[in-house]
Amino acid sequence: MFKANFGAIEAAAADIQTGAGGIETRLSEMDSALQPLRADWTGAAAESYQQAKAQWSSAITDMKLLLSDIGRAVSQGNADYQNAEQRNAQRFGG
Repeated sequence: MFKANFGAIEAAAADIQTGAGGIETRLSEMDSALQPLRADWTGAAAESYQQAKAQWSSAITDMKLLLSDIGRAVSQGNADYQNAEQRNAQRFGG
């Protein structure tokens, strides 16, 4: 028998969709914490940091898009399960 906790599934969908935001916030906090050090970085150190920052910013953007898509898919799956349950209940007069 298959059981679905629709509230928990919807909560999971919301958590997935907002999950990357927390990571993005942490990276922003790290960048701010490094600000005093970055002021002294020149040459290769500064360039390496900028390259790494561009790389992780791009990865975060990609991850946010992916997590948003996954969250929407989980939410849609939840709605589909609920609709199927309602249709089945109606078949049995419920």
